[in-house]
Amino acid sequence: MNELENVVRAYERASRAGRVTALASVVRVRGSTYRRIGAHMLITEDGEITGAISGGCLERDVHRHSIWVMQSGAAKHLMYDSTGDEDDDQGRFSLGCNGVVDVLVERLSPDDPVMAFIAGCLKGPHSGVVATAFAGNPVDPNAPPSRLLWCPGKEARALGVVDAQLSRVLLEGARSALASAAASARTFETEAGRVNVCFEIFGPPPRIAIFGGGNDAVPVVTMIKALGAKVIVVDPRPGYATRLRFLNADQLMVAEAQAAVDLLALDGDCLALVMNHHYPQDLAALGALLPTPIRYLGVLGPKSRTARLLEDLASRNIFASEAQLARMYSPVGLDIGAETPEEVALAIAAEMKAVLAGRLGGPARERNGPLHGRSDPVRDSLQQTNHEDDGGSMVAAGLSIGS
Repeated sequence: MNELENVVRAYERASRAGRVTALASVVRVRGSTYRRIGAHMLITEDGEITGAISGGCLERDVHRHSIWVMQSGAAKHLMYDSTGDEDDDQGRFSLGCNGVVDVLVERLSPDDPVMAFIAGCLKGPHSGVVATAFAGNPVDPNAPPSRLLWCPGKEARALGVVDAQLSRVLLEGARSALASAAASARTFETEAGRVNVCFEIFGPPPRIAIFGGGNDAVPVVTMIKALGAKVIVVDPRPGYATRLRFLNADQLMVAEAQAAVDLLALDGDCLALVMNHHYPQDLAALGALLPTPIRYLGVLGPKSRTARLLEDLASRNIFASEAQLARMYSPVGLDIGAETPEEVALAIAAEMKAVLAGRLGGPARERNGPLHGRSDPVRDSLQQTNHEDDGGSMVAAGLSIGS
C-alpha cells in the first residue's frame, strides 16, 4: 500500500468512527523542497497522523494549524519560506532546502467528495485529475478552495466553482496535466482576477508481475511493495507461489507463464520480472511477455544467458523487435555491487523506480538541473548546461531515481 492509499484508508476509518479530520496538501513549491505537489498528510482530532508533507520539519507546525482548522471548519493556506538565512530565527523554518512550500489545510467532511474521487481513481482502471484553485486575487489565504474533479470519459464535477470562465480554465488545465502525466501548479488570469491552481493526478499504482517464486523473489516482493506497487507472483510449481512464502503479495498465481499473461492483461503501465532460476520456465515467460506492451521487462541472469534465451525464442519464430529489446533490462537491476538476495532486491526495486520516473538511475550529484525535474534523462546526462524550473535544484545523496 502506498502513502496515498494509507491516507485514504485512514480517512475512511476515521469517518466510520465519527472522528473529525483535516487534510494538509502541498499545492505549490518554488525552488528546492523535500516533498513535491501532491504530498498529503491526514490529521485526526485525536492526533493520529498519516502521510507526510516534508522530511519532518513542517509537520509539527501544520499539525498545530490543523487543530484550528478542525475546530473552525475554515481552510488555511500556509506558506513556508526557507530561502533566507538558516540562522535567522525571525519566523523562518530551518528547512535546509532553499525553497518555498505552500500547504493547504482543510477540514474534511465524513462523505468528502474529493476523497471519494481519489479513492475511486486509486482503484482504477483510469486516472483522474483534481484541480484546486487555492488562492485568488484579491487573495484570501483562508478562503475555501474551488475544485474540479475530472476523469476521461466522464463529466467533470465542479465544487465551489461559480465562475464559468474559471470552470473552463480548470478543465483545460486538467486535460493538459493528465496528458503530461505530471502534477503542477499554474497561475491563470481570469476576468475575476488571478487564480493559482494545483493540478494533481490520481491513478492506480503500477502492477508488477514476478515470474518465479524462488527464495530470492521474497525480498524483491517486500522491497517493491514498500514502493507502493501491486505485486503478482507467478509460478507453475507447487509450493512456490504460496501465501506462506509471500505474505505481502497482492496476487498469487500457480499457472504457466502464457496462461498468466493472458489472464493478467498486462498493459503499458505494468512491469515484469523473470526470475524462475529454471531455463524452460524463463524461456516460456520471456516468450509470453515480449509481445506485451509492458514498459519494463527485467530478466535475472548474465547477458550470455539472456542472449541464449532470445536465440532459442528466435528458433521458434518469436523475434524480439528493437522496441521490445529497449524495454528489456538484463542483467537486471542498478549496478550497486549487489551480492546478497536483499542487495539484489534493492538494485531491482531501484531500477524499476527509475524507469517509472523516467530516469537513468545514476548518482544524484551528477544530474544536471533540478533533482525533481521531469526532463528527458538522456538529455540530462549529455547536456552540460544547467537549467532551472519550479523544481529548483539541490545537492542530494544517493541515486537519481525520481525520489
